Amino acid sequence: MKNLKNKKVLITGGVRGIGKQIALEFAKNGSDIIICDLDKSSFKKNNFHDIEKLGVSCSEYFLDVTDYNNIKETRKSIIKDIGKINILINNAGIVFGGNFLKLPIEKHQKTYDVNIQGVVNMTHVFLKDLIEQEDSHIVNIASASGFTALPNGTTYASSKAAVTNFSESLINELKLDGNKHVGMTIVCPAYVNTGMFDGVKEPLFIPMLKPEKLAYKIVKAVLKNKRFVLEPSFIKLIPAIKALSPYSFFDFLGRVLGGYSSMNFWTGRKDNK
Repeated sequence: MKNLKNKKVLITGGVRGIGKQIALEFAKNGSDIIICDLDKSSFKKNNFHDIEKLGVSCSEYFLDVTDYNNIKETRKSIIKDIGKINILINNAGIVFGGNFLKLPIEKHQKTYDVNIQGVVNMTHVFLKDLIEQEDSHIVNIASASGFTALPNGTTYASSKAAVTNFSESLINELKLDGNKHVGMTIVCPAYVNTGMFDGVKEPLFIPMLKPEKLAYKIVKAVLKNKRFVLEPSFIKLIPAIKALSPYSFFDFLGRVLGGYSSMNFWTGRKDNK
């Protein structure tokens, strides 16, 4: 996508954290912003003057990514109010850290419902609109944990692995169907300093990311139609190391570098329980 000016960008989970920073970064490039979120209280707390003062519009919609019918109705409202979107950013996500058996099954189910089923739901509802545009893009927020094991984050890591595989499969399906004008960027960061991962211990060589830096990288990736955003730099090595190493050696690195113990003391946001 060569130009973001006047493009309509829909961001799920956009009232805070990575989503809010992504919205701001696209706004700096002249895009009109559509914030969709489940957290009504955050809509009241967050004013979007910092986005609107950049000379773009910023609209807010209550949306539950796990509710397919709610998404369809929200789409109708967006088209009526603003028009069809050009860029879909599936950012909404949730994490529950802890021992697999000790966590209630409801938390495991909610993780999958939001992190992967939410991505599928949103994409299924909005994909036809994106195909109809001359130039459009999908950004799916996955995770570096989708490339590796994450003890005490089992369902989170596996849900993000599913996002990566879903994204790669879909973009190739679109190309085979002749829809090469629809771009795809899969974002696979390490831990991001938004509160979601409070309490985690940073692995060696993998510092906590600032959401501002990640948002900047995402926008640049959309402009260059890059398939992946892997941050920080060490994350770029993980898929190659895993592919070329025996599992015993890869697991050894996970233990020694601290990746396998990083979630041991996860607390997360106070409102994410």
